[in-house]
Amino acid sequence: MEHWIEQATQYSREHYVELFGFASAAASIYAFNCRTIIPLRIASILANVLAIAYSGSRGTYPTFALNVILLPLNVMRLRSMWRLVHEVDAAANSDLNVEWLRPYMRPKNYKPGEFLMRQGEIATEAFYIVAGEAELVEIDKRVGPGTLLGEIGLFTPGNQRTMSVRCRTEVHAATITYDQFKQLYFQNPQFGFVLLRLIVARLHGNGELSRPAKLS
Repeated sequence: MEHWIEQATQYSREHYVELFGFASAAASIYAFNCRTIIPLRIASILANVLAIAYSGSRGTYPTFALNVILLPLNVMRLRSMWRLVHEVDAAANSDLNVEWLRPYMRPKNYKPGEFLMRQGEIATEAFYIVAGEAELVEIDKRVGPGTLLGEIGLFTPGNQRTMSVRCRTEVHAATITYDQFKQLYFQNPQFGFVLLRLIVARLHGNGELSRPAKLS
């Protein structure tokens, strides 16, 4: 009798362990089919935890070690994306400062009189002014540090620039390509929504919404 009870207990324990394995597989399949990054990372973390429990119980140490390595990486990526969501929300509700984009940008310097962009040319990147002063030629407006320029070209027909920007002083800028913008959007669609809010607010400030752009 005791032997049967012991066997039943062992079978129940093994059955319990198998549930961890199936749940880990289900979480992995769900993560594979996720279209956005935050649900994907959450599902991956859950799959890692369940796989660690399963492989640890079964003694499959290569799988155990793999998921022990992947777990902190997925946690770090999830925290990074949550931080981005928080920062873009804060930026949209503040003074349009886009300092939160700096980690995704590369530095670039311009001399006085040099053009960052010209009206009508094909746009491939946006600019963030870190130091110096530039002017929006067509509306005779000066801009300084903390200004994001050129992001509108991502949404114009043919990606054409709507105005020219010329450096009045030496300008230290940071650039981000439209491909990087798109990657951030696909990883987190909320980024694209907030970017549009930033663009509309800047168009209102420049008076561009009431003035048709001249594209050459």
